[in-house]
Amino acid sequence: MRTKTLALSAVLGALGTASMVAQTNVYSLNAVGYINVTMPPGYSIVTCPLICSPDNSLNTLFPNGNGTSTPPSGIPYAGATVLSFSGGAFTGTDSGNGVYAYGGWANGGTLAVNPGSAIFFQNPDSTNMTATFVGQVPTGTLTNTLVAGYNLVGSMVPVSGDLSTNSIANLNVTPGFFDYILFFDTVAQQFASSVPTEGGMYSPGWAPHPVTTSVTEGFFYYNAQGTGHENWVETFSINP
Repeated sequence: MRTKTLALSAVLGALGTASMVAQTNVYSLNAVGYINVTMPPGYSIVTCPLICSPDNSLNTLFPNGNGTSTPPSGIPYAGATVLSFSGGAFTGTDSGNGVYAYGGWANGGTLAVNPGSAIFFQNPDSTNMTATFVGQVPTGTLTNTLVAGYNLVGSMVPVSGDLSTNSIANLNVTPGFFDYILFFDTVAQQFASSVPTEGGMYSPGWAPHPVTTSVTEGFFYYNAQGTGHENWVETFSINP
């Protein structure tokens, strides 16, 4: 069966309206794409909405040398710090070794950034760090389970723009009373928030609008429901 190969970048608009680069005669059931990512100086929240090979670990997404010899391309993430978050708390950390350690990640680079999850990435340099994510675009009906309290998340598909009005991201199916979103401003290095409009899930929408993210930008979602969870459901397909 013939499918389409997607060339995606962080500046694309929502997939529903974005222009896609398609190549025919690719005999695969998967749609494969790439996303260029920029981590500016300081902290940013990064998500990877692709299923990468062999996995979505730091070693795959942010290759930083093997720790045994200086790689020809240098040590791109020397001094970087990565923080993972789950269950309402920071659960893991890793740091990019520098030139004297021949690169690699101090704690093995095994932290994962799977579609729907996100990490804090701290760039200690005065210039941007960059990466290119390459992998399969998730398709079908995708559910991101938001537990009570804070969730560090991102869209499970490569979509950007206003998550509240976009028909793919469809974040309006989730808000409950007193929920809110925290976005991180990489320029000001501080959080900004959005909350559901009055009526919560019965009058969906977020204020202030727009609730805008880039393709690889994650955020905190606070689920104020003390028990149970909320589901953020996204649906996307590639027509052969």
